[in-house]
Amino acid sequence: MNKIREKFEMHEEVDEARTILMLDDDSQIERVMGTFDPSHDDFAHVRVNINDESLKEFFDSVLGEPYNVR
Repeated sequence: MNKIREKFEMHEEVDEARTILMLDDDSQIERVMGTFDPSHDDFAHVRVNINDESLKEFFDSVLGEPYNVR
């Protein structure tokens, strides 16, 4: 998440179990949301909503191959 935030200079909102990254202009990236609850989860779950398909390769390289694409 830090690598993504720094590359795109995104705003970060954090609550107890969720981190959300957003841009002022959502033409490329709508949002990046990561959730992790150490009492219930073994892994963090990251959801990325992109509006620019050319960014898919970057996110795959940072986060790994996607589990689910809509």
